[in-house]
Formats: sequence, structure tokens, C-alpha cells
Amino acid sequence: MNNIYKSAMRKRKLQKILIYIIIALIIIIAVGTVIALISNKGKKNDLQETTESPAEIRGNKGMYSDLGRLRAVSADEPPSPIVIFPVLEYDSTDKNFEEELVQKKEEIRQIILAWFSNYKRHEVYSMSEVEIKKDLLNCINANLSLSKIKKIYFKEFVILE
Repeated sequence: MNNIYKSAMRKRKLQKILIYIIIALIIIIAVGTVIALISNKGKKNDLQETTESPAEIRGNKGMYSDLGRLRAVSADEPPSPIVIFPVLEYDSTDKNFEEELVQKKEEIRQIILAWFSNYKRHEVYSMSEVEIKKDLLNCINANLSLSKIKKIYFKEFVILE
């Protein structure tokens, strides 16, 4: 019986210790939460509304993605399909240039398709992305009169075999 009594006493001691630990954790969490709330009161909240327009947040960078997904063919025999989705970066404050992009949409698409048709599949594979973008950018900008495209991005770029 004595062993049973000692065992029960140990259990009660362990239970009391666990209860004290739980209470201490709750107090630590509550105090930490209060301190965090007080220290962040004067700071701007990320969720608060901003007075900047989306163009200002992006740094006046417009993204022209109306060219859509293009399916070019390589200079190989038989030709390999190349699927690309180009996105052009331009200065969004220049509304006249934005209109020029819209008007020359088909011409830009043809420039991109023609560029890829000048290269064989292995040549495109061996070029770096930077080289491809730089060359395409020069070809597109050579046909624009009001301003220039700043950068070109590929939302999709797949060379099929």
C-alpha cells in the first residue's frame, strides 16, 4: 500500500509541476503579445491603405502581355515548335508609346516569330536567355518610333522536339 501511496503522491507532484509550467507559458505568451502590440502602435501597418497608385508602386513600369502565347518554328528540317509567351516592359507614363504598342501588336508578333525561325533548335538551346532577350529587344525596338521597350520577359518558353 505504501508504494501505491507514494506513486499517487508522485503523480500529484508531476501534475502540479505541469500546471505551473502551463500557467507560466500562458503568462509569457500574454506578456509577449501585449509588448508586441504596444511597440507596433506607432509603426505603419502593412495592411493599411496606401496613397500610391499601382503604377507608382511598380515604378511606372508597364507590362505589355497582349502578344499572348506564340508558336514559332525553328529553322530545322523538320522544324521544331517553340512556344513562347513574351511580356514587354515599358514606361507606363508614356501613353502615346502604349498606343504604339497596341497598334503594332501584330508586327511585334511577326518580328518575334521571324527571329526564332532564323535559328535551329540546337542554336536556340545553346544561346543564353540574356542573349535571346537582348537580340529580340533590339529587333523589336528597331521597329518602334516613339520610345523603346525596356526589358522582355518570358512567361513561357518551351522548345519542343
